[in-house]
Amino acid sequence: MAKPVQRVGIVSALHKPRAQQATCEAVSLLREAGAEVVLGRPLAEACSLDCEIADDLAEAGVDLTLVMGGDGTFLAAARMMAPTGTPLLGVDLGAFGFLAEEEPSRVLSEIGRLVAGDFEVEERLMLTVCLRRKGEICEQYLGLNDAVLATGSFRRLMRLKLHVNDQHAADFAADGLIIATPTGSTAYSLSAGGPVVDPNVEAILITAICPHTLSTRPLVVRADSQLCVTLEPSRQPQDQMALTIDGQETIALMPGDCVEVARAEYRTRVVQLGRRTFYDRLRTKLRWGDVR
Repeated sequence: MAKPVQRVGIVSALHKPRAQQATCEAVSLLREAGAEVVLGRPLAEACSLDCEIADDLAEAGVDLTLVMGGDGTFLAAARMMAPTGTPLLGVDLGAFGFLAEEEPSRVLSEIGRLVAGDFEVEERLMLTVCLRRKGEICEQYLGLNDAVLATGSFRRLMRLKLHVNDQHAADFAADGLIIATPTGSTAYSLSAGGPVVDPNVEAILITAICPHTLSTRPLVVRADSQLCVTLEPSRQPQDQMALTIDGQETIALMPGDCVEVARAEYRTRVVQLGRRTFYDRLRTKLRWGDVR
């Protein structure tokens, strides 16, 4: 049981067909339940809503954030709100919606519970990802799902060297490398042959993308491990190499760069209404364990 909710922020994927209608319904129900609603200006204008406007929702002092959209919307909201400790409730408007809690109608029917604080919060491990170039950190990111090193096309292999806690762990000749959280284990890592990991497990996953050796297998390490992936200075592809966080933030890589990954000091706090478990979503969304 959480504390009663007084101020609710809403993030919505306006390109989704149902987004505006669901947002308007949520605002009406939240106000009826006695909560204040805070919106970003583009969302308020698109829905013609007279609400409190925040240029930065992370600085608006909200007690809970409704995230209306697909998994991409949820990931972006997680990176934005995690430093504030604000719980997120995903409302599934996407085509897949693995991270989202429920369909809009079912979530909106529980608005009274939300405002009363009648929900549980699950904390998810996040990653801090630093790009070090010529000995200096030039970029730093926060991610909920994964950090991916890959090329713009897969015509030539990347050559990568992995250290775990300053110990040389492996050399890779592969199309790329995925470093994922347990939450991200059901995303790109899974498609590349990585394991499914319960999101409550404290671990970091390392999965090579199409490695050019039969012996290379996914690796799971402790959550407090310090990882360093170095792009070997020579024999790298001429195609653009890049580091991508959660499939959304991208920066170009150069031979000799080092990508450092560790557990972040922040966590994504996910609202659980008790309707569906992680294993329910595995069965319904991914058909895991579905014997026909």
